Amino acid sequence: MKNSRVVRVKFCFKLMIVLFAVVWSQAEAYGQRSKVYHYEDLPAVPIDTVATAEPNVFIITYTNNTWEYYYPDYESRADQEVFRDHWRTNEVFAYRDVSLGDLPESMEIQLIDKLGDFHIPVLGRVSSRYGPRRRGMHKGIDIGLPTGEPIFAAFEGKVRYARYNSGGYGYLVILRHPNGLETYYGHLCKLNVSVNDYVKAGQVIGFGGNSGRSSGPHLHFEVRYADLTFDPERIIDFSTGELKYHTYVLERGYFNVSSKMTEALEEYDDVDGVFTDKDGNPLSSEEIVEALEDVAKKPKPTVNDAIYYKVKSGDNLSKIAAKYGTSVGAICRLNGIKSSTPIRIGQRLRVK
Repeated sequence: MKNSRVVRVKFCFKLMIVLFAVVWSQAEAYGQRSKVYHYEDLPAVPIDTVATAEPNVFIITYTNNTWEYYYPDYESRADQEVFRDHWRTNEVFAYRDVSLGDLPESMEIQLIDKLGDFHIPVLGRVSSRYGPRRRGMHKGIDIGLPTGEPIFAAFEGKVRYARYNSGGYGYLVILRHPNGLETYYGHLCKLNVSVNDYVKAGQVIGFGGNSGRSSGPHLHFEVRYADLTFDPERIIDFSTGELKYHTYVLERGYFNVSSKMTEALEEYDDVDGVFTDKDGNPLSSEEIVEALEDVAKKPKPTVNDAIYYKVKSGDNLSKIAAKYGTSVGAICRLNGIKSSTPIRIGQRLRVK
């Protein structure tokens, strides 16, 4: 009797082991079936090469439904002097030995050759703009997005930095572009490029997230020159996803966190959504753009007795200078223009 009881106990114990093994294997199989795979995590085998509109740029497609640009002239593109000077891949800031005073008063920056050379990093609402914020300074703009949203390279360039940054950026990609500008893409949840990769505008460089010092999923985007920031909205319209200029004159005065492009129209009145000049005349869209440029270039008065003059029919810079006992050169310096720059009727010029 005792032996039969022992046999039954052993049988039940073995049965429990078998049942547990079956249940475990089924659960594991279910877990494998329910696991979410991302295309970029699957093995990538090249399957085709596609030509683009540019003779020296091709697209390679892979079996995991991803793609990347291929440059037959990669070595010449990636070996430009701009990608050798101050090329620090383990540091966020590469120009610690360059100060604001080392830069010229203004620089003409060619942003693109053609429209396809720019791609909005991510299209969305700007949730925080460039400038003073709470007790600190916000040196870029923030765009809200869902975690995992693809982030695109704004311009063609080479990856100088791609890693987790403990200083607050989280997962950060820094691209340096052939014109010397650098663009920063912070708070990513995942990187899609490595240091020294050469990327094309519109290539996915990472995925938006909430890493680092962040209060919610968003892209922190900066534009810098020699480590110095300026307002990205000076060159990019984030509401439409379009670049404002092919070539941009970057003034040294813009490297100031208080120099915000969004304040450039404060001099003009906004009545029911219609911008008007000081006389109440509505401004056309072309005049608004010109006003933005004029006001952005205009130095801030350092004294309270700054004198302005409204251009009238028949005026020229020489006539205005003579009227106020100054020189054409002085007027040009005060307004950030050249002696050859056309002036228009109704334009306000600072003369003293």
